[in-house]
Amino acid sequence: MKKFTTILSVIAILFLSLNAQAKIWRINNTPGITADFTNCAAALASTSVLNDDTLYIESSAIAYTGFTLSKRLVIIGTGYFLSGANSNTGLQASANSSSFGSAVIVFDSTGSGSTLMGLDNVYLGVGPVLGSATDNITITRCNLSNFGGYYGYTANTSMTGWVITKCYIGSFSFASFRMQDWNINNNIMTSTFDISGTSNTNMIVRNNVIRGGITLYNTYFTNNIITATTFTNVNATIKNNISTGTNLPAGNNNINGATDAALFQGLSGNSTDGQWRLKAGSPAIGAGLTVGAVVSPDCGAFGATDPYKLSGIPSIPSIYSLTVPASIPTGTATMNVTFSTRSNN
Repeated sequence: MKKFTTILSVIAILFLSLNAQAKIWRINNTPGITADFTNCAAALASTSVLNDDTLYIESSAIAYTGFTLSKRLVIIGTGYFLSGANSNTGLQASANSSSFGSAVIVFDSTGSGSTLMGLDNVYLGVGPVLGSATDNITITRCNLSNFGGYYGYTANTSMTGWVITKCYIGSFSFASFRMQDWNINNNIMTSTFDISGTSNTNMIVRNNVIRGGITLYNTYFTNNIITATTFTNVNATIKNNISTGTNLPAGNNNINGATDAALFQGLSGNSTDGQWRLKAGSPAIGAGLTVGAVVSPDCGAFGATDPYKLSGIPSIPSIYSLTVPASIPTGTATMNVTFSTRSNN
């Protein structure tokens, strides 16, 4: 297992494209595996890790610990739902993910401009003082158990230019925050979605699947498929959405009274996230807001030009098959390793 993990990690790193000045650092907490660091907190504390570097969080059977994001970094994991019931098998050679076991990642303003990708089971929190003026964060292809205000957060904490895209999200709650120029698109959300801060401006929520109560303020809300116990909006533009209830306002091509059975493929024979793909004949097909009077995209997370990616596989080539000899004769200088890769843009 150690040989497998080491070879997989080294090969995977070869596929990462680098800025000429940036450096990749390996994070692996598996006993017996040699990496640059065993956790992200140690990497962030290191004076060798600089802004614009990349932390590659390798697959592990042990959950990683939380940290405060205090540098501008690219942090890449291996995706989620890779093994077990209702998983997407065969996407990574290692079935272990880069799981944080619901540990908290807290944002500091010095982490502005960072990108998180492919992380599993993370609680993303904006805490007191730390989160204020944390701007231009991209969260993509991550499995977020919770995303929102961490304990003791300061009301009206300001955050500008965030992009939340192609993620699988539990609770999403940012009441009393000041959110500006956010783009929240092509996500699957399984619980509450609350962006009710009265100072919000230019919020775009598009092509998501949302399965809980919704509260909007100053939001452009389009091409979403919702199952909302409550739907509250103030100064929101609501167009071309589909609801399984009766929550959507009439007009603007909004559709109420749809059913999951008519919309989605469902969980039978499908993965946890794949169940939200549209089935043949779904009323969500082509029901999105027409672009340029020509293209009418599908509603939901798998619609539009940049759809949700199963298991949050990062947008770098992945090794989905790896064969390593169980042993080699003593004194043998070489061994044959066979691996297969695919792109994931």
